[in-house]
Amino acid sequence: MPDNGSSLYVPLRSNAKTLVTGMPIAALRRRLKYASVFYNALFLESGILRMEAGEGGSSSFMVPATSDNPAQWQTPRQRQLAQQAPFQLAIGSEITPGVPAETMHPFLVSDSAVSWTATLLPFADELPAGTDWIHFGKFADPAPPIDRIARDWTWADERNPCLEQAIPGRFVRGAVIKNANNDLAIATAAGCSVTMDSLHSQVVAQRFGDAAGWKWQGYAMPFLFPQVGDWTWEEIAELRRDPNMVRFRGVLQEIEQKASVEVSGGDLEAAVRHAYERHSAKAVPQLTGYTQAAAVIVLGYVISNGSDLATFGLKGLAANLATAAVGSVPGAAMSIREVSRQRRSRGWVTVRNRIIGVTR
Repeated sequence: MPDNGSSLYVPLRSNAKTLVTGMPIAALRRRLKYASVFYNALFLESGILRMEAGEGGSSSFMVPATSDNPAQWQTPRQRQLAQQAPFQLAIGSEITPGVPAETMHPFLVSDSAVSWTATLLPFADELPAGTDWIHFGKFADPAPPIDRIARDWTWADERNPCLEQAIPGRFVRGAVIKNANNDLAIATAAGCSVTMDSLHSQVVAQRFGDAAGWKWQGYAMPFLFPQVGDWTWEEIAELRRDPNMVRFRGVLQEIEQKASVEVSGGDLEAAVRHAYERHSAKAVPQLTGYTQAAAVIVLGYVISNGSDLATFGLKGLAANLATAAVGSVPGAAMSIREVSRQRRSRGWVTVRNRIIGVTR
């Protein structure tokens, strides 16, 4: 992963819980806007996920969007009705290769504790012309070394009593664990940060610690500049064209690093504020304007508080991932020396002033 943390992966499976119309989609939209300022590029997984799980088993598969199967967000009512009906899986033998079997035989029937139809594709219709930092697509299937790591994580998580309490239902829990670990491994191998919804983030929260070498990333943005989540996509695009954006991102990352050292007792917002004020005083002594984040933003962005906006910056996985990348991620890779030089520049203040003083 480049030192400037330039890319964010938004996988479909581990964000499926929040892909329902109303407040969940609005929260995810805000997350994407924050990420558009913090990261150089966003990679959103394409396709449509159909996932069902209950006491009898689980089923999960991806299908492409077509004219007969358009990409649409599930409504709360549709999800509720789907989860009230049982689902079944059936098998059959193909007589002609490639032609669906004429006779299918059910082999699994279960209640539907989870019945999700999820997609990220409708976000594409919101974006202004010329949006060049959000990309829709799919990483290649995990290479064997990546798949083995994901399976090792999954094996351990399935025996974690804390997860057993947090996610009731064996097959629901198993599907969530597998989805989270696969997406986590893919993003790490691709050199990206990854964002997950609150349900899937419970699986990986336990892995954050000094020994793991991984860290939170992206949380300073909503703490310091919560208004960005309400900007239009056109305003986001205009801000990204500021020539000082790389320097601004570097400062945000430095603030996060200092805050992570200071934080104790879980008051991450206060630690971010202190780090921001110290950094600002060095650049411009009279600089003020820290915006108090609303509680819903703070509680909704930090994974330790059960967020729907948890963002993970993944670093320091073992060297066996170094040669097993499943995709290449374009971005502005910079040397540590260059990042340090740009962080010392005051150019980031111009971006900060644009955010604070934007006219709506």
